[in-house]
Amino acid sequence: MTLFAINTKLTVNLSHIEKNNRFAIDVDKGLSAKRKYLPPKYFYDKLGSRLFEKICDQPEYYPTRTETGILSADMDNIVKILGDHRNSLNIIELGSGSSVKTKLLLKNFLSKRRIHYFPIDISESILNLSVKNLMNEFYDLKCTAICSEYIEGLKRINELISDSHNFSYQKLIIFFGSTIGNFEPIQARVFLSSIKKQMTSQDKMLIGFDLQKDKRTLEKAYDDAAGITAKFNLNILTRINRELGGKFNLNSFYHKSFYNQSRNRIEMHLVSKHEQEVKIKSLNKIFSFKVDESIQTENSYKFSLNQIKNLAENSGFRIVRNFTDLRGQFCLSCLH
Repeated sequence: MTLFAINTKLTVNLSHIEKNNRFAIDVDKGLSAKRKYLPPKYFYDKLGSRLFEKICDQPEYYPTRTETGILSADMDNIVKILGDHRNSLNIIELGSGSSVKTKLLLKNFLSKRRIHYFPIDISESILNLSVKNLMNEFYDLKCTAICSEYIEGLKRINELISDSHNFSYQKLIIFFGSTIGNFEPIQARVFLSSIKKQMTSQDKMLIGFDLQKDKRTLEKAYDDAAGITAKFNLNILTRINRELGGKFNLNSFYHKSFYNQSRNRIEMHLVSKHEQEVKIKSLNKIFSFKVDESIQTENSYKFSLNQIKNLAENSGFRIVRNFTDLRGQFCLSCLH
């Protein structure tokens, strides 16, 4: 875990070697499986983060602009749910990315309360960029950026809050972008339960869910005409080549995505165009691929409001309020 402190004197470092070891272990495990897969969290190196920002700007990709629209339309109500405006507040963002949507929250909260912002992300480069942009825009914002996995980061933040009189105790945890949909259903419940354990009775969570909708809209969102999503998907192989000494030929794989209606999820795959073998030097292994064999890189589950309610309650939360757009495409849920 790496912690970047702004307006504080806190420093914690996780070595580059340890990060690479974790990446290597996960790649080995995924490519050795009977049905090959790679964890989607490894999409987000420096280039992958930039490509995802471009995806969010594509006309087919509705989630970002819809979630931003909900925040803009319901901001007053979202701020009111958090109660006493006299106290300061810790805003913790999981998977902060470029923090574009977060700016809407910060702008409103900073006019009413003192805010300490804790972005958590596994990409050190995107954290540096987002913190720089936020500090340039909000001069009175205190910010501590943590480069780590989510639960590890939350635990560290709780330690910082407990050890220092400079921090408020109340937390708002935000998890935008329907990233919760990338978890398998059981994993999503375990993950949210783990978050709940890091919260006190005065804390709340604001989380985004992509709602179920027609197949055509969903499939276009994950296979845009400009081919940005395809580049984003293939970039995970580029990362393996660069960081682990992989010998993937990107021209030997193609991007494939489709909506699995029976499981209410979009699936993303990298499909081998022909029979081939790929060596990964740091693993000292060769992986064989048959023609049309795929590496599954992402599942993105889509939810009904009833599924959101059940997931929240089974994870120890209750829904304070759901905020949805007029077309019913997306939901921001405030959980307590």
